Amino acid sequence: MQKKIFSFVFFMILSLIGYSQNSVIIRVAADEQEDTIGVNIVKEITKISYDAIRDRKVQLWDSPKKEVEISFSSLVQIEKSSGLNFIDQKIIFIYEIWNNEKKKLTSETQGFLFSSKLDNGEAVVFGYVDYDGLKNIIATSTPVINANGDCYLNLNNYLSKKKYNYQLLQFGDKVINNITDSKLIKESFIRGNKFNVNAYSKDTVESKYVEWTLSSSEKLKGAKAQSSRDFTNALTNYFHQNLEVLYNLSGKNAEEILQNGTWKISSVSFAEIWKKKDDVISSVPLWMSVNIDSTIIDSIYMDNLVNWDFTINDQNWLDYIQQKNFLYLIVKLNSDIIPPEKSIKYQKGLFTHKWNNLINFVELY
Repeated sequence: MQKKIFSFVFFMILSLIGYSQNSVIIRVAADEQEDTIGVNIVKEITKISYDAIRDRKVQLWDSPKKEVEISFSSLVQIEKSSGLNFIDQKIIFIYEIWNNEKKKLTSETQGFLFSSKLDNGEAVVFGYVDYDGLKNIIATSTPVINANGDCYLNLNNYLSKKKYNYQLLQFGDKVINNITDSKLIKESFIRGNKFNVNAYSKDTVESKYVEWTLSSSEKLKGAKAQSSRDFTNALTNYFHQNLEVLYNLSGKNAEEILQNGTWKISSVSFAEIWKKKDDVISSVPLWMSVNIDSTIIDSIYMDNLVNWDFTINDQNWLDYIQQKNFLYLIVKLNSDIIPPEKSIKYQKGLFTHKWNNLINFVELY
């Protein structure tokens, strides 16, 4: 009996992959998305869709057949009558077309179906949204990316590359009702290849958005703490020697700062993009924030920073911060705010561990 079942499934798979194009329905559950993925695509797509429906940027339909349009007010009524919130959905259904031509896999996202269940198991269908209406919104949105994720990947990249955990519910005209068959069909169709590979794309470089801060406090001891003070002292001298720079940056706060002739920088914060390729890490500053005594000068962007000319211990200041040979605390990594007590662990993880598994490293370190 088991041999017959296996033979049937195997035959079904062979018959399916004989076609180069297949309509596919994908089930994606929020609680099945691992931290290593970086983005929970269910939460992001649901929120983006809800906002777009509310703002009348996309149409909500009763089903993929798009026979009846559902207004936002009607959607609100569905939420009230069911006691369910659209944005709290745990599962979304993605409709796609998959193509496999000579081991070249491509997929075209058609749309998203939003449906939840009541406690008694009864389905509540909120509706269907076309992907074309959301495509530009998805591309320009800023998703919540945890410390494991890549700050340069937008949601369209996650969709096209299938960078999420999912189960097939339908493949061609075949309904799939269990995880095992879903896995077998995926493995047989994909066969180790990747979706939507661009022949002209460059090698991927892992990237993180990193905010860090250093302090010139005399309470901090050690060589790296002194290196931090060397930086803030050099920057203080640069401002003293170039008061026009300070005036341009601080505006109306300049007079308050200059009233104290002994003013100095107490802390400096940076936002950077960190990139890793072949285990070599480089960083590109985006902006700098300076605290002069009790006055904060923020958002000094890179187009201004590159024109500054000062050195720390005979080294150009941009090269100096690139090396990170001073005491600093990481305060934000992608979308995650980093508690001070975990900053050193994240630093160690960034320099010694896999970038898609930093959170786990910090928890176990």
